[in-house]
Amino acid sequence: AADATGPRPRRKTPLAPGHSPLDWAALTRSGANLAGVARLRRIKPSELAAHRTRDDAWLALGGRVYNVTAYLPFHPGGQGQVMRGAGKDADALFAAVHPWVNVEALLAKCLVGYLVP
Repeated sequence: AADATGPRPRRKTPLAPGHSPLDWAALTRSGANLAGVARLRRIKPSELAAHRTRDDAWLALGGRVYNVTAYLPFHPGGQGQVMRGAGKDADALFAAVHPWVNVEALLAKCLVGYLVP
């Protein structure tokens, strides 16, 4: 355990076999439609809010809307951590936990479209 001045311990969840970062990279290169849409769309907050279940999870980061449903079992912190941002703009949550992660590269194949007012 870390003291009050030290870093917080990382909370990783054991991933099922076949769900490593390398497996995610392979899936994104497979040609599978991870976004679940035929073309990029303009997404209103009300539509984004409708996608907040483990079977249909979208979140917005940097004005981009991603379908993270396929990514859920690959997240090292567990599905519940990703679900905290499902159905909404997750910029603040993401920045607090993963400021070093290049989400545009990680979730490029999950891009549904762009968040609009």
